[in-house]
Amino acid sequence: MNSPEYASWINKKEIYVDQLTEVNINRLHYTLNILGNPPSLGEPVFPMALLILGEPSVRPDELGEDGHPARGGFMPPVPLKRRMFAGGDYEFFQPLNVGEKIHVSWKITDITRKTGNSGELVFVEILRELKVNRQLCATENRHIVYTDSKPKTGQTDEAEMPGEWTEKIKTNAVQLFRYSALTFNGHRIHYDRTYATEVEGYPGLVVHGPLMATMLSLFAERQSGRKLRKFSFRGKRPVFDLDGFTLTGSFSGRDSAELRVLDHQSQLSMSAEAEFL
Repeated sequence: MNSPEYASWINKKEIYVDQLTEVNINRLHYTLNILGNPPSLGEPVFPMALLILGEPSVRPDELGEDGHPARGGFMPPVPLKRRMFAGGDYEFFQPLNVGEKIHVSWKITDITRKTGNSGELVFVEILRELKVNRQLCATENRHIVYTDSKPKTGQTDEAEMPGEWTEKIKTNAVQLFRYSALTFNGHRIHYDRTYATEVEGYPGLVVHGPLMATMLSLFAERQSGRKLRKFSFRGKRPVFDLDGFTLTGSFSGRDSAELRVLDHQSQLSMSAEAEFL
């Protein structure tokens, strides 16, 4: 159901002007361990590089305890403890190129409250549009969820079988810190082990959902030999820095693929779908 107490946040907007610099795209390539040379000035970047663009910039005294901008500004003052990037839907119309000045608009499109097996949840839906010279290049529908429930960890479901394509990934605290820096993401669960384990109750540092989604998108392009037209993902359970995980997937049609992230116990951590040009 819609949450009337947050009605004044619906249609709230912010606009940021960012630039896709050679330095940042180089650092992103090295953080993700992408083979080959990063693109040079004027060359296109991979689609999900858009996640390093147009993030809010706030002063230290405008941050909440969790490291995000304090609630009650652009985001509604939801009292629930944990915030998660639950998923995203992306459509790519034309490539973003290194060196371009990019206008990134944010708009809250919906806020809903739900009650499930894990207790109360508040979902905030955000539309981001990325434009160059007023030309729409990409859209992102970002799904943020707030909850008080404890994180789902351990082996609680049947083990998932990998698909036709598989790739083992081993991450670490340094990679998580570097990705946090590139995305200007201050969420402490990704780099502050004491906060992650003692305050939020996780068994380790949490691997960013967008980081895993970016890896899945690159994996899909490598395995298919095709460029993305659309991509969507949904987080199912967290993955932690001391545990490896597996990227897996297969074609689901001539121009589409289904993808998953499996944690170190073969539990489903993320599902995704890709559509190709």
